Amino acid sequence: MAQTADGLSPEAPLPAADGADTDADIIVTGSRIARPETDASTPVNVVGQEEIKLSGNVNIEKTLAQIPQAIGSQFGSATSNTVPGGFADVNLRGFGATRNLVLVNGRRYAIYGPEQVTDLNTIPSSLVKRVEVVTGGSSAVYGSDAITGVVNFIMRDDFEGVEGRAQLNLDRPTGTPVYTFDLTLGGNFAEGRGNLVVSGNYLKRNSITRGERGSFAFLSLNDGCVVRGTSSPNTAGTPFTPPAGMGCVAGGGELGFVAGGSGDIPNGRFSGIPTFAAANPALQSAYAAAGLGQVGGRGFTFNDAGTAARPQISPQDDFNLGPDNYLIQPQERWMINSFGHYDFTDSITGYMELHYSNNVVNARLAPTNVGAPTLFDVNNPYLTPQLQEVLRQLDLAEIDPITVAAGTSSRTTTRGDGLAVLTAGRRYAEVGARMASERRNVFRGAWGLRGDIGSLSENALSDLKFDVYYTYARSENTLKLSNAISRSRLQASLLSVGGAAPVCNIFGQNIDDACASAIAINATNTTVATQQVAQASVTGTLFNLPAGPVGFSTGVEWRKTSAEFSPDSFLASGDVAGFNPGLPTQGSTSVKEVFGEVRIPLLSDIRFIDSLTANAAFRYSDYSLSGVGGVWTYLGGLDWKISPDITIRGQYQRAIRAPNVNELFGGITRVVGVATDPCSDRGPASQQTPAVRAVCVATGVPNAAVFTRDVQPEPIMPADFGGNPNLGEEKSDTYTLGVVLTPRFDRRLFISVDYFNIGLEGAVASLGGGLQNTLNLCYVVLQDANSEFCQAIRRNPNSGGITDPFVAQIRNANTGMLKTSGIDIAARYRLDLDFGFPGLGSASNLTFQTNWTWLNEFTSTPVAAFPNIKNKCVGSFGPTCGQPLPRWRGTSRITWEVEDLSLSVRHRYLGPVTTDRYLVPLRQGSAATPALDSIVYPRLAAQNYIDLSFNYDVNENIQFFGGANNVFNNNPPITTQGPNANTFSATYDVIGTEFFLGASFKF
Repeated sequence: MAQTADGLSPEAPLPAADGADTDADIIVTGSRIARPETDASTPVNVVGQEEIKLSGNVNIEKTLAQIPQAIGSQFGSATSNTVPGGFADVNLRGFGATRNLVLVNGRRYAIYGPEQVTDLNTIPSSLVKRVEVVTGGSSAVYGSDAITGVVNFIMRDDFEGVEGRAQLNLDRPTGTPVYTFDLTLGGNFAEGRGNLVVSGNYLKRNSITRGERGSFAFLSLNDGCVVRGTSSPNTAGTPFTPPAGMGCVAGGGELGFVAGGSGDIPNGRFSGIPTFAAANPALQSAYAAAGLGQVGGRGFTFNDAGTAARPQISPQDDFNLGPDNYLIQPQERWMINSFGHYDFTDSITGYMELHYSNNVVNARLAPTNVGAPTLFDVNNPYLTPQLQEVLRQLDLAEIDPITVAAGTSSRTTTRGDGLAVLTAGRRYAEVGARMASERRNVFRGAWGLRGDIGSLSENALSDLKFDVYYTYARSENTLKLSNAISRSRLQASLLSVGGAAPVCNIFGQNIDDACASAIAINATNTTVATQQVAQASVTGTLFNLPAGPVGFSTGVEWRKTSAEFSPDSFLASGDVAGFNPGLPTQGSTSVKEVFGEVRIPLLSDIRFIDSLTANAAFRYSDYSLSGVGGVWTYLGGLDWKISPDITIRGQYQRAIRAPNVNELFGGITRVVGVATDPCSDRGPASQQTPAVRAVCVATGVPNAAVFTRDVQPEPIMPADFGGNPNLGEEKSDTYTLGVVLTPRFDRRLFISVDYFNIGLEGAVASLGGGLQNTLNLCYVVLQDANSEFCQAIRRNPNSGGITDPFVAQIRNANTGMLKTSGIDIAARYRLDLDFGFPGLGSASNLTFQTNWTWLNEFTSTPVAAFPNIKNKCVGSFGPTCGQPLPRWRGTSRITWEVEDLSLSVRHRYLGPVTTDRYLVPLRQGSAATPALDSIVYPRLAAQNYIDLSFNYDVNENIQFFGGANNVFNNNPPITTQGPNANTFSATYDVIGTEFFLGASFKF
């Protein structure tokens, strides 16, 4: 539950700075104007130092992901296991990490790459005093990126003494340790005019593979048909094949999960050839002699020795991708931070912030697979005479010359030249699991002067203060990839040279060390990102009104961001299999800005108006980008304190986000992900209509293959994504309206209820909003083969599948719209008790805090040109809507404090969700909406997590704390639509019960 270090509620007045006079003016995140009171026009959620400690989370992003205003960030958490990856971020309101802004002490922090996002691994948890989260547009105050809000880390920058802290975390299923150690030193100098704080941190998080976790994570699950009575929402059932022409249930089975994985298996799967029924008589005869009389679209495989072939009929032959993959990525971090300030005079203070961190985060994936058209000698000595004849007949059946590309090389085969083409799909386990090591070095410095200017007159431009600073941040990232396969080397190793036997025998399990060495390849990518910010501002009182002084802030700002991604030459060429290829990315953006803000007290001390205050702000930004140019952002709001008991607040904000370097200048990146091809048999039967069939045929699917597994043999498919330098800015409008109750009859009670509504236009996204949406728009919605969405789909001319090298082309555009709305509810109550605990105290208190979000709407419009085509995602999950978006999310904490001991219990709640495969077409009114009972386990149940923690102050210098999260060891809900480990690992707990114990010592 979000709270401040002294137990204040999530949106209660903020505490004064350590050691500061509580009557001093305070700046609340979301405004640059200091004020004597801390009420904010827009809701501010506060996560305090005590909450960070009691949560047991050693990484700050996990604590932020648990507040109800945030949605799981699949690519920015310890469970992502993606390449590239190794970073941590926060996803406010579900709009993505690029649409919220991270600040430290009110200033922009370091970015890690062309995406221009802050890696939260560079934020030292031990130095965080509190985190203030504003969920709603804040561009007028802070500039670009603050579409869904701002996360502002307020650090402990005035410290005296020595403080050490250590913490150990252990999960129940595997006992894998996580260690973190902190040492902070601080002291005053120059007779108290200066203070310097230096803090070091070491963190080591050990890995957990899906195989080590076992349970739900071990298998690669697919939706399927199983024997009645064997279906389970937690694991695979026994596969069942209904009679021909009958559905699963009608044929005697039931829907359920089946063990699946990749069709590229260690013994090899050879396909892309005519089925037995479609072969010519000579080829049929060769098939029969080789034991392949029933060969179908899935091709054939070998026994371990490679001496006998058989048709690969069952998907149960597929390779289980699960055990090799990391569920929790290992991390090792060294970090040092320093904060200092010095009073040059009574009115001028210099300050400095320095940061350096070295972060290493590894990813591990199943061994590399290659599944591509491949040339073989028809007299390959590793094959039996019967299989050699199969290859000879395939060679003689060629009509036109066939060019086979293999990375940086290509060869053309003609009829009767002794070369045959097969799609060779193999998992090269002998080379080893794919490994990626992400090493990120980050440096950031901030230097500035602040102080008092004084007053130009008693009644106008008084109490003036200034702040001038410059920040420079540089992030250097090295990504080392190992155990990949060179496509060109692999093809060369499969052909004879000068009559000698090919280097590699990939039939069965016959790859030796010489072959593995010949085809293996490593790669190294580097990324450098820099950010510079220079700002000067003045705040104070503009003039006085009868209701009070008019506060103002104004200033200028300059920012420049640059990034360069240099992929390994082999990787950029497309020669590397096992990791996504990418092209070099280089570019920079700069902006010059002027901004201003006023806070105007309109009325005060009259009936029903204790105070009425208006606030407004603007920012004009002049970008170096031709697609953006000059843009305005602005806000306006009212705070109406009816009485000391009740306050009503409301605000409107226009915010923008300029496209980042990656969106503008990013080279082509190939991404392989879960998607459903409407031309295959994986889509709902209700969508397998003549109209869809016609579009499938028009876009390259052979008529006989439409609605068959041959079109999509695996649940994943590739797509190329890339940048667009002509992108414009995203624009958003945010409305908030709320009420705050602080009744005089009991000042221990605090309640706030706030409505939010955020609409975003010109959303930068891949064409159509992503691969799945592009497929849906092409085949199900528009059904026009000449549309830009259908033109983006490329297919293998033989099978009709979207497989390498025939991949979908999805490029960036200001293509869509996003909208969300709902209600945030927060409450706190403190109850003083007249009993305590023997030996500790005779009195105690009980504090209850709760923070909830009710989601009314979450809608994406993939293409603004088709505003009626909306994906209404509230209450859903899946490949279209992404992470689960339940109606209700909330956390509550009850803490009992007696003198130096506190015991706390926290409840985390995530509401139920239903698959978007059903909800999205249903809400669109589509006649092709599948029946809910035709989808395997379409609902994920509500999740309730209970966490326990304690804190005990032995004395003023020694403190112990600890606890257990997810004490009932809940497993996450299982779905084949999740991006990792058969679930949504960024939303649900995946490691079961986690114990933690820590201690801090002060000297």
